[in-house]
Amino acid sequence: MSASARVETRIEIANGDPLGGEGEAFEHFFDRLLPRAVALAAGLLNDRPAAEDAAVEALARAYVEWDRVRTLTYRDAWVLRVTANVAYDQVRKAGRERRFETPAPARDEMDTATLRVTLVPALRKLSRRQREAVVLTHIVGLTNEEVALVLGCTPGTVKVHVHRGLARLRTELGDEASFLPVQKAETHEPS
Repeated sequence: MSASARVETRIEIANGDPLGGEGEAFEHFFDRLLPRAVALAAGLLNDRPAAEDAAVEALARAYVEWDRVRTLTYRDAWVLRVTANVAYDQVRKAGRERRFETPAPARDEMDTATLRVTLVPALRKLSRRQREAVVLTHIVGLTNEEVALVLGCTPGTVKVHVHRGLARLRTELGDEASFLPVQKAETHEPS
């Protein structure tokens, strides 16, 4: 799809122009998924305007392919995966490191700043998959199944990446790791 077609689609969606026969269904989908897509991209880019651009770009692509996408059982995960890919493209084009922002609510701006200064460098030390799994699970709030669809792996693999990522974060952060989620003790049964 050409850049001008993407821009025209963004303008149509942003202006709320009629979207055709399935317009209402797409508008509902857009309204429901936009906040999650923005949160995902913000976690990857640490730049709210760029995150909004990535999310709208992914949803614009979904709109262009709506006849096909609306029938997918995993269409939310499809859009979130496209959002992540668009965010990665932005990072590559800018030639800068991915930075993570933690949108978790804090008591005040100082708590947020302290959390960011502490967490971002530790997240950068994780492998890409561990970082993605931790951010998507604990910051964006996706289920293991949704993360698996976004990352193209199994829910079990997501659990392993989250477990190892959180363990590494606890090691990196030491005493400052008290804000990390407590992991449940899981028993592994043979299948």
